[in-house]
Amino acid sequence: MDDDQSDAKRRKVHAPNSRGEVTTRTLDDINSVLEEHARQIETLASANKVLEDRNSALEERCKALDRKYDALVGKLQAECREESLGRSCDKLDVRCSSLERSIQVLKKGINWRYSAPDVPRSHWIEQGYSVEYATHMDECLRRIKTDAVDIWNGDEDCSCLDYEDQSTIWHDNALIPHYKELADAIQLSDDIREISIDNIELHPLALRVLCPAMEGKVTDIHMSHISFPGRDVVECDEIIAASIRNNHALKRLLWTDNHISSDDQADLLIKAVIDNHAIKYVEMKNCFNHSDANGCRALESLMTSGRPFNWLDFGRNGLSGIDDVAAALATNPQLEQLFMNGTSSMTEMLI
Repeated sequence: MDDDQSDAKRRKVHAPNSRGEVTTRTLDDINSVLEEHARQIETLASANKVLEDRNSALEERCKALDRKYDALVGKLQAECREESLGRSCDKLDVRCSSLERSIQVLKKGINWRYSAPDVPRSHWIEQGYSVEYATHMDECLRRIKTDAVDIWNGDEDCSCLDYEDQSTIWHDNALIPHYKELADAIQLSDDIREISIDNIELHPLALRVLCPAMEGKVTDIHMSHISFPGRDVVECDEIIAASIRNNHALKRLLWTDNHISSDDQADLLIKAVIDNHAIKYVEMKNCFNHSDANGCRALESLMTSGRPFNWLDFGRNGLSGIDDVAAALATNPQLEQLFMNGTSSMTEMLI
């Protein structure tokens, strides 16, 4: 029996090699190969188990990221709703304030008439002005009265404060009653759309009369060559910025040839424009020339705000840092047109 077993161990089998030739192998050789295959299968199974575990971990991580994404989307949607509600509340507040002012005006009486007192020529002479300036002020007051009456009767434009290429109108408290009559006419008008103010010194008293009346009414505002009393510059900037922010009817803002002296002043104005989503057209020509304010920074802020402006005009500002502006431009595909000329590194950019 032992001899038979020994013979079995030595029993040969015939198997083809890789070249198709028949070679002789023992059963031990075959068992060794099978064991090696088993080890390889075990190794592969172990590696597969590691991959399965890793895949499960990745799936859990993806699910966690999905949950974070959903939570973030929900948070952003809530913030957007809150921001939208905030803007709606702001609009309602402005509208309520406008209605309150309208009621106060109506209390003056249904049969309105221009009631601001005349200012005698002697008043201007006594203030140290020339005879020519006194004549100029007579014409100024006549124009304010004419526009106020016309606006009461449905005119869409107000140009009585536009003194382009004429003598500057300097602030005087005698003008305030006339500004109030003009503001009342604007306040009650359903037709007023555009106002131009050029070459005038505006005191906080004048701005607090005129600006609220324009809110929710005037869609196009053109202010050029505006000056403020030196000690009141900051207050005037704040009044104007607040009015720009609150005027949700405003679509076109032309703020040209008005010296912006500092980045703080620029930031105040730019932020007001960005916050008012109704504004689509902004023109700020010749505001940063010979100024310590960074005009490129202001323009970059507008372009990277995500606001879909139709037109930005920063011409004649002597801007430097155009590379930063070009980079900012790439972030706002909604901007339809950008116009710049008179810069230090390029003559014109128009898209």
